[in-house]
Amino acid sequence: MSPFDHTHLADTGASATAHVIDGLETFGYTPNADEIDQRPAPEHEDLDGALSAMFQILSDTITDTCLEPDLEDVLWQLTSVFHRKSLNVQRQLDDNEARQRSSQHQQDGSEIRSVELENLIALGFIALQRRDAFEACRDMAAEQFQAITGSTWKPRAGTMATRKSMTASVIDSRDFINAKRYKETNTLTPPGTLIAISGGTKFSNVDLVFSKLDAVRARFPDMILIHGGYHEGADHIASLWARNRGVTEMPFKPDFKRFGASRAGFVRNDEIIKLRPRGILVFDGTGVQHQFAREAKKAGIPVNDYRTEKDSR
Repeated sequence: MSPFDHTHLADTGASATAHVIDGLETFGYTPNADEIDQRPAPEHEDLDGALSAMFQILSDTITDTCLEPDLEDVLWQLTSVFHRKSLNVQRQLDDNEARQRSSQHQQDGSEIRSVELENLIALGFIALQRRDAFEACRDMAAEQFQAITGSTWKPRAGTMATRKSMTASVIDSRDFINAKRYKETNTLTPPGTLIAISGGTKFSNVDLVFSKLDAVRARFPDMILIHGGYHEGADHIASLWARNRGVTEMPFKPDFKRFGASRAGFVRNDEIIKLRPRGILVFDGTGVQHQFAREAKKAGIPVNDYRTEKDSR
């Protein structure tokens, strides 16, 4: 029973606040089903100790009794409990992913939609913690099962995948929120018109970049320039132009540590597109530039295309 649920308490004349305090003292605080549970997951060392003791006590109790022939099945079922729980939480994560993606598409700048997505992200992180904890319990229990029975524990259906990293949905939504906050807090006040530029690290046509950005600035004097943050190529030229013209920059550097060299540039492109810039300038480069142009057009963002070699797809 939640300490905040006083609907079944006798009417003693005490206030609602007194009921809550009494409930906290008696039962402790347990979040309701519709609340975000901020309590931490148990430490793996604590879980390991508890499971080791549980299996050993159960084995010692059953051994040399008429239940000994059932010992292996009992221990298998005990391990299976944690496996089934991890699968159940994974299904909750799948549902959370679908809801996050739907919420991303519904973002309209309102506080209600923003809070809705942030709550879904928080629930996603909690579900990840729960899934990882149950998978850890299953793996620890499987080790105890093998130590006692000499057999390897395997599920009778499904797989034993262990996932200790975030799902793509949580990462994508977190990046969405981070990009939104960057736009709101790291640009000049009042916010200006977002213009993005993309070009390869070997691109060196300074005059072309300067002339095209000058033309855009003539149309949007309040422009804020988004670029990829490289210290060479088109990004470097764009940064020099911005500093020379007194234009605010928003560098979006690829996160190679998280996404690796093959994906980081594409993920960065997606983050920029989520900001809905007023326009995008694309110069010669690699597949990163081709993908940027394609995805921007799909999103309905105007593209000024200065590539001499166009995407074949």
